[in-house]
Amino acid sequence: MEKSDIVIIGGVACGCKAAATLARRNPNLRITLFQKEDDLSYATCGLPYFASGDVDSFRALTETSYNVVRDVEYFRKSKGFNAVTESEVIEINRIEKKVKVKDLKTGDSYDHGYDKLVISTGATPMKLPIDIPKTDRIMPFTRPEDARNFRKLAQTGEIGSALVVGGGFIGCEMAEATASLWGIETTLVEMENQLLPYALDEDMAIPVAKEMEANDIKFHLNTAVTEFELDDDKVKVKLSNDEQLQVDYVFLCVGVNPASHLAEAAGLELGESGGIKVNEYMQTSDPDIYAGGDVVESIHQITGKPIYLPLGSIANRHGRIIADHIAGGDEKFPGVLGAFMIKVFDLNAGSVGLNQRAADEAGINANSVWASFVDKPDYYPESKPISLKMVFNPEDRSLLGIQAVGKGDVVRRIDVFSAFLQNKARIDDLLDFEHGYAPPYAEALDPLYQLGAIAKSLEHGFEQENPGNDYSRGDFILLDVREPEEVEALPFKAENAIHIPLNDLVDNIEKLDKSKKIVILCHRGMRSYQASHILKTAGFEHISYIAGGTTLAVKSLA
Repeated sequence: MEKSDIVIIGGVACGCKAAATLARRNPNLRITLFQKEDDLSYATCGLPYFASGDVDSFRALTETSYNVVRDVEYFRKSKGFNAVTESEVIEINRIEKKVKVKDLKTGDSYDHGYDKLVISTGATPMKLPIDIPKTDRIMPFTRPEDARNFRKLAQTGEIGSALVVGGGFIGCEMAEATASLWGIETTLVEMENQLLPYALDEDMAIPVAKEMEANDIKFHLNTAVTEFELDDDKVKVKLSNDEQLQVDYVFLCVGVNPASHLAEAAGLELGESGGIKVNEYMQTSDPDIYAGGDVVESIHQITGKPIYLPLGSIANRHGRIIADHIAGGDEKFPGVLGAFMIKVFDLNAGSVGLNQRAADEAGINANSVWASFVDKPDYYPESKPISLKMVFNPEDRSLLGIQAVGKGDVVRRIDVFSAFLQNKARIDDLLDFEHGYAPPYAEALDPLYQLGAIAKSLEHGFEQENPGNDYSRGDFILLDVREPEEVEALPFKAENAIHIPLNDLVDNIEKLDKSKKIVILCHRGMRSYQASHILKTAGFEHISYIAGGTTLAVKSLA
């Protein structure tokens, strides 16, 4: 029986990272990595862009920055470890410290010993609770062959219509890929009442839905697929809302489960999600066995509770922590914050930390503020809009999370806020934050600074309204303080609406009834905030303003 100092089950992100880091730290170690697939190391998150045609070839997802393919020979010669592809580990024997490997080319099996074992088996697609006919027209989208299969059919013109089941990250990316770049008539179905249900609150998901609609994506929320039926090269689909569709292709983008069957069979402890339970060094319940990547369960840094978070960025970090600890180091994995980013047509969206819904579910006292900005000064030619929602604890002013949508640079705000969360920052830290400033890159006061100021303004009685609500009617006066040309270009449908531009408000304040609740509206929210000051000074008591203005409050737009 052959034996290695380190055996790694699974390549791609965590496995390859752990192997390469270990080989660099200790070149004398014998490291063997077994990979079930022929593809050893590739950018999983790039698969939608290969399927869409944005990335010309699958090879590009497997190459280094200097155009060398990350294959078996690359890792042997450049990284110093042995990788064996098309070889599936089918059993772990913890007592004898060996694994049973099946050669998928020959069907033969053999044992391979280890001193330390790393499990990086990734995840498997979730299954719908209905029968799925066997066909290459109904497929998940988690593996290279899924992307290759779709792209082959799309390139040959065999797909004129498609259904995407699931409105999460992969589902939204695939909806864009099919509609935008292949011109395929696309429908999306999501069981929740919004798109991107894990990352965004419902109010922040509305702009994503509007962007989908603007690009001719049809979608059904609060809807499930109840039946598939094959009809030659067509797929007939029945939905829970009694609608029926007929499409050429179906993407099953309903999420993944940790591929923890090997670990479970070996008696390793699993977490609540079914992922392998690990400590801060990525050790399993067996100290000689480590695990990382999509197969493990994480701990959320804010709630302290278990969470399953399959992300490539996290998997790579796991690999480094594993290698460090095996090599004698003491670096720890701190847990996760859940930093997400997605591009949907021309809209960027992202989040990190807790949204309002997640905070409520965790039993954390939380409040939210919203605001809309531009990512650069208005006068700069390339400025683009962004809208942010910040969640915080009003008792101790601790930051809990942020969400961002817009055509501008939201990535910078998500990344910076992630660092704030990592350091357990509070609202006042946003006001002390010194950011880089020059008109080509940012405004003089960063949106994060302004969010901090808005959060503090709540303590002085300035009330925001959720921009996701419908303000077309209600027991209030809607005060629109935009300029006349703005109102004409983008009317806001509301009963009991009064239009008074901000600069004219002081001279026309007698037109407003102090006994009525007044809800103020502008383009981004800042003028509404100023109008609140004016009305409070004049003795008005029942005042609030629509956070984010017409940029976010889209339900009542004409």
